Amino acid sequence: MRTVLFHRPRFGPVARFVLLVIAAWCLSSAAPSPARGPYRIGYAPGARIHVEARNRLEAVYGRAGLAVEFVPLPQKRSLVQAVDGVIDGDVGRIPGLERKFPTLVRVDVKLMDLVGVAYVIKGQRIGDYRPELLATLRAGAVRGVLWAEKIMDGRRLEQVNTYETLFGMLLAGRIDLALGSRRSAEDVFRTNRARYARIRELEPPVYHVPFYHYVNIRNADIVPRLEKALRELRAEDYWHDEAGQ
Repeated sequence: MRTVLFHRPRFGPVARFVLLVIAAWCLSSAAPSPARGPYRIGYAPGARIHVEARNRLEAVYGRAGLAVEFVPLPQKRSLVQAVDGVIDGDVGRIPGLERKFPTLVRVDVKLMDLVGVAYVIKGQRIGDYRPELLATLRAGAVRGVLWAEKIMDGRRLEQVNTYETLFGMLLAGRIDLALGSRRSAEDVFRTNRARYARIRELEPPVYHVPFYHYVNIRNADIVPRLEKALRELRAEDYWHDEAGQ
């Protein structure tokens, strides 16, 4: 009877390398892929609503199990970098932004409310706010406040970088009416009540809409997790939302 001997095949260096690569690929394919992060989200530290949105999103990303890093930027630059994918998203914007910027995806659960208000100098015979004022008065706003651009509808709008500059222009008579978020304005007024004592808020508010978190389209896969986390936190009344803010 002939004895058949089985020899283990010998592989050269190149063949062994190819086999190792294939084995590593198989193992990595079988293992669950970890969540990417940290996600870099832009916000404007000079705008109170952005600061509050950042604070809320810390809890939202934490609940969703996602690492996050907040990048301080001017309001307009934060938006542009989120649109271009330089950063992963922007803390918050008004609804409908995704129609103008298709590379942004809305996290479709309200983060908070945005209340936009018109401010004038006391003593002016203006009375209540009415849209016709925008056609007759010199108006100003902080650059990147998109709702102000929207309601001006192409009319001239003086734009500056900070709320302090905006209200300084109003006090100096360089504009007749300042458009701003109530949250941001109140923050500025608290820093120097005496200086801003001559400024009054017109009623009713100019603009009142829900405020939403937006991410770049490449991060669309995390949107359901963020929406779930937001719903949970809202159901728990986590932030004790103030009406009219």
